[in-house]
Amino acid sequence: MCGICGFVGNKTGFLNKKNLDIMLEEINHRGPDEKGIYFKNGAAFGSQRLAILDLLKGVQPIHNENKEIWTVFNGEIYNFEELREELLKKGHNFYTTSDTEIIVHLYEEYGENFASYLAGMFGIAIWDEKTRKLILARDHLGIKPLYYTLKDNTIIFASEIKALLKNSIVETDLNDKKLYDFFSFRYIPGQQTIFNNIYKLLPGHILIFSDYKIRIKQFWEIPWNENYTRQTEDFYGENIYSIISNSIKDMLKSDVPLGIFLSGGLDSSIILSESSKLYGKIKTFSVAFEKPIKPVKKTEYDELQNAQKVAKYYGSEHYEYIIKPQEIIQDINKIIWHLEEPLADPTAIPLYYLSNLTKQQGIKSILSGEGADEIFAGYTIYEEPKIIDRYKKIPEFIRKKILNPFILSLPVSYGKDFIRRTNIPLSERYKGVGMTFRKNEIFALLNKDLIKQIEPREIDPYIYYVLKMIKDKDNITQMLYFDQKIWLPEDVLTKADKISMAHSIEMRVPFITKQLVEFTSGVPSDLKYKGNCEKYILRKAFSKVLPKFIYKRKKNQFPIPISILIEGEYKNFVRDILLSQQTINRGYFNKLYIEKLLNMPYKKRYHNRQIWLLLVFELWHRMYLG
Repeated sequence: MCGICGFVGNKTGFLNKKNLDIMLEEINHRGPDEKGIYFKNGAAFGSQRLAILDLLKGVQPIHNENKEIWTVFNGEIYNFEELREELLKKGHNFYTTSDTEIIVHLYEEYGENFASYLAGMFGIAIWDEKTRKLILARDHLGIKPLYYTLKDNTIIFASEIKALLKNSIVETDLNDKKLYDFFSFRYIPGQQTIFNNIYKLLPGHILIFSDYKIRIKQFWEIPWNENYTRQTEDFYGENIYSIISNSIKDMLKSDVPLGIFLSGGLDSSIILSESSKLYGKIKTFSVAFEKPIKPVKKTEYDELQNAQKVAKYYGSEHYEYIIKPQEIIQDINKIIWHLEEPLADPTAIPLYYLSNLTKQQGIKSILSGEGADEIFAGYTIYEEPKIIDRYKKIPEFIRKKILNPFILSLPVSYGKDFIRRTNIPLSERYKGVGMTFRKNEIFALLNKDLIKQIEPREIDPYIYYVLKMIKDKDNITQMLYFDQKIWLPEDVLTKADKISMAHSIEMRVPFITKQLVEFTSGVPSDLKYKGNCEKYILRKAFSKVLPKFIYKRKKNQFPIPISILIEGEYKNFVRDILLSQQTINRGYFNKLYIEKLLNMPYKKRYHNRQIWLLLVFELWHRMYLG
């Protein structure tokens, strides 16, 4: 696991080794164990290594036999041992036992198709001295990030944006045309970022830079459009168990101590259950929030009892930490700095303290349950299509004459929103789990000059491209595809990577593998969300090995008391930031709208999520744009 960066092109000599060192220093937290540099022939590569495998010999950059092909690599290749055997039979010679060296030999053997043979998580840069070609590659599902910019016939790339910004030729400008996307989703979908002319390489893609031109091509896609013959529940369950069990086994390979993030829910309990068979006693980690001032149910801020019960059952060495509200105010700028873009997902907060707790116990590699909800339908929003279908089966005259008027007359806004959503096609109403501001709210929030700039395009065409890809599939399948292509890489995995690596910890995600996603794309959606049971087929797959108190427990979202904090301990802090002259004078927002939002006598979680997004954006702007 590493942080990588570099540049190739006309400005390589101008930027020089000093600039490469500055970029590496900016991402030192990703790999504080070793620094490696390649600088010659118009190319500069750097690596900050977090040593997990082959601790002595796996120093990057790594080269092939004749030193014509070089690579720096961030991630883990889980099938490297099988690939190594195949490449040895083809006559390749290795000088390390690291997974990194597989990359240069695969490129030697298969050229630009090399990434198709990899199973794992990766951000890769390859320099071919002979053809003077740079290759960048990002893993199938976007577990590892990779950013780039092109300036003066020079491409500059890095694992993190902040390293790019350290180059004198890279301008730090707000990409204001993406603000509509940001306020809609709380992240920027697609190739663009919040910074002008800084781009993400999309998951499952490679980039080729040759003759000062960029060419991008896709090497993998989720196979949703393939036709599958329906099988029995036992068939699906047995295969899912086998794939996940083998995935966990692969991810337990390490030359350093491992641990597990344990929430006490189904996903992390599966990881602990399988790991305990293979690894023996393993360390597990959980966090919760200190009891807020405002009286609330304990489950709204603390679910440690579930993690404790699971840890005790499997005999793990369990560690816990209680997060205090004042800590969050003190550390929020650190969290935002590491996220780089104003990603307004409050789950970054517990992950920050969870990662810190893990680091204090000497763990460098952690297993976590990210991705299971997006692959097996673990959110209640996936039930909405069924509810709408049932509602539409009620005779139209009853709906129009009796039910709709009654629901619209109620003070509860959810019912009104439900009526509105029943009349909107899925492709227009579903914008993922993190949807924050609606269109009319964005236009009320932003000033008129900004609205004129964003109104012609509104949401990025990439969103519509994704939604149209499987428009003929059932609604739940379409929603899962959207979340696997957009929500998962842009929010869940970005947050997981940036925050864990902020503490020099490699996060491994056994549910997010090419093999599992390919198999589950052929599992009927009615077995993922069956009746009112989310992740039904995953529960069935592990029902014979998990105790009932785990696999029968309903899913709870991780309790993050943002609403409680904003109404309590955070109230003055939020108002001071959002209504400050510095914020208002910048001219992005309508002050009256923000005041109205803050002064609501009773705010729903939906509104406090909006306030949190505005707070994160303003703090990020002060930090990165001044």
